[in-house]
Amino acid sequence: MKTGIDGGCLCGKTRYRLTVLPADLGDCHCIDCRRASAAAFVTWGTVPREAAELLSGELRHVSHAERIRSFAACCGTPLFFAEASDSPTIDFTVASLDEPAPFAPQQAIWTEDRLPWVAMDPKRPAYRRSRREG
Repeated sequence: MKTGIDGGCLCGKTRYRLTVLPADLGDCHCIDCRRASAAAFVTWGTVPREAAELLSGELRHVSHAERIRSFAACCGTPLFFAEASDSPTIDFTVASLDEPAPFAPQQAIWTEDRLPWVAMDPKRPAYRRSRREG
């Protein structure tokens, strides 16, 4: 792997780097992800917290439903998600990567909230809620 996997926000002022390959690539259809992104679903990847480095810009942290979402303070692009401020892992929005194509989702979660017009890939596992909740 090269030195890192880079990503950033819409306006380019906030940049980050992942120093390991992501795991748990998946589409989340939950209502909170839809509202936070203004999209039908969000594709997330997971890395250890220490493997996500903010290179420039600032993040705006929003606590909701006992979780923390982080957005680029400059333009509002959704970038990160964490269960808590001290979570050992952090999720990042795959679409915010400079080159997201290699990181296709492997699963879908919170499909009980899926909009009826969103087509699911029948080849990928799908969970009504999180993988832990079934």
